[in-house]
Amino acid sequence: MKVLNRYFIVLLLLISNLSFAQSFVTKVSAKTIGKKDVIQIEYSAENATLDQFILPKLNTWNLISGPNFSSSTIQTGKLVKQQTSYSIMVQPKTTGKLIIPGATALIDNKPQRSNPVLVEVKNVDHVGNNQAAPQSNLQGSILDKLHAGDEQYDNSQFLRKGENARDKIKGNILVKLDVNKLSCYVGEPILASYKLCTRVRSQSRVVKQPMFNGCTVIEMTGNQDPVAQREVINGKSYNVYVIRKVQLFPLQEGKLVLPQVSVENKVTFYDASRTNYRDLYYNSPGLPVEEQTVTLLNAPVTVDVKTLPPMPAVSSSIFSGAVGKFDAEISTDHKSLETNNTNQLLFTIIGEGNLQQVKAPAISWPAGIEAFDPAEQDQDDKTHFPMMVRKAFSFPFVANKKGIYTIPPVSFTYFDPNANRYITKVTRPLKLNIVKGSKINFRAFTKTNDAGDFENRLYIILGAAFVAIIIGVVWLNEKHKAKPVAVAAAKEAKEIKAVKEEPKESTDTSRYIYAIKDLQPDSNSAAFYKELYKYLNTYIREKYNIAPANVPDFINDRLKYNFAFDQLNSLLQNCSLGMYTPVFTIEEAMEHRLLAIEILNRLEKETEV
Repeated sequence: MKVLNRYFIVLLLLISNLSFAQSFVTKVSAKTIGKKDVIQIEYSAENATLDQFILPKLNTWNLISGPNFSSSTIQTGKLVKQQTSYSIMVQPKTTGKLIIPGATALIDNKPQRSNPVLVEVKNVDHVGNNQAAPQSNLQGSILDKLHAGDEQYDNSQFLRKGENARDKIKGNILVKLDVNKLSCYVGEPILASYKLCTRVRSQSRVVKQPMFNGCTVIEMTGNQDPVAQREVINGKSYNVYVIRKVQLFPLQEGKLVLPQVSVENKVTFYDASRTNYRDLYYNSPGLPVEEQTVTLLNAPVTVDVKTLPPMPAVSSSIFSGAVGKFDAEISTDHKSLETNNTNQLLFTIIGEGNLQQVKAPAISWPAGIEAFDPAEQDQDDKTHFPMMVRKAFSFPFVANKKGIYTIPPVSFTYFDPNANRYITKVTRPLKLNIVKGSKINFRAFTKTNDAGDFENRLYIILGAAFVAIIIGVVWLNEKHKAKPVAVAAAKEAKEIKAVKEEPKESTDTSRYIYAIKDLQPDSNSAAFYKELYKYLNTYIREKYNIAPANVPDFINDRLKYNFAFDQLNSLLQNCSLGMYTPVFTIEEAMEHRLLAIEILNRLEKETEV
């Protein structure tokens, strides 16, 4: 029986669609909804008069609001479409496949019933974005504030005997799309301006914004003020308001169809027969006699996007993906560059156009300099077309020895659409005067502009310190239990050891330095600090020929009279903290690595002396 009912419903829908002219139709905002969703039902007639509308019985639906009557004229270019409709908001009473019954009305003085629609109601609260918002929440725009009540009324707002409101609207309001060019290259910026042009007073709002596909969209700023400009179109003067202005960067060759914007305009008309000539300009015209809602769309515009021409065969440059006009330079962020410190090399591109796809250039680093992955920073001016841009790549680097290093010229290639050719900019060689650094300048590992992050790290450090204190107390207790009672003899032995310690001559310091250099700080900072801690401890054990358990005592005995051991002790504490808590940044880990190398070099020099 259920199967027969299902076939009957389907057959009923087919017969309804075939039997009735589609000038009176039923439309729904969604055909799959949840049990708590609210949908809109619209019974509309196009290019026909609609009278004596009768709402059907909604047995399986709760009526939330309506019916609401609306009449609109949609004009796209020269095509004009008149639409009259009644709309309601409903919510399902149950789940399953529910029918939206058709309504009845006189369409051009002939009785008709609109088609039924089948809606599936799932046993969930909401499906997708179907949860309804009130109709008053339709997307507004700056056009909502265009026309104030203190403006003078124009003759176009009054209807005289025999005049038709639709005829007065036609040609006096339009939406247009202006594009600075209809042909461009891939990645070349184009300017698209959506405008409302009107010769009558109206309440206007954007009800549908254009959705761009196949291009990157940059919103132009500085055009939010609803100030009208005068523009002559087809011999008529219009007030022109900018709805939206964007810069578009096409991503692929072919036909790029720019979408339409939909603007709803409500125009009010008054009876001119009840108002004399003087009232047209000085007095209020009284109550309106007719309101017309006109929804306008701009005519679509197609841009021919061409592929970039091939690079010249004789060129050895690498195309960066930039399209526009640019300059490039290379510099450093500090006048004084020191060894054992993190310095910065800057490669900066400045100009107008599209730099979104540009990657960091390849730098030929001279021997003796170790470089790391660059950071990228972008700045742009969206009030200018083409957009003014500045892209800077910052390369961190360290130098092991003082001296003068030369960075070879760096090339940057872009395509200039105005010149229709590729252009390569080559920077001048850059000389780096590296001086001997007195000491390593550590940066605080907390960010001064992020109080929440500072507090989180502070809690982590305090917690780790508390745990370290407990472990230290337990370790000291166990140590004191195992020590012999002869404290004086042990003290005397330590003093003798502090005066003279024979290092192990076979220790290969360079092996440890190269191993520490190979350590790469990354997101897994715990592994980095574990390896660094291991190398430092192993080096001390081998160099001074002491047992692993005696390394802490050996270091503590030398803190007061040996700066290298003082640095080593602090570094080992940081390693212990970094192994279990993520408190250090990658840059700080790099500085810890440099400090470890400096300590090993200093200990080696002391041995040679």
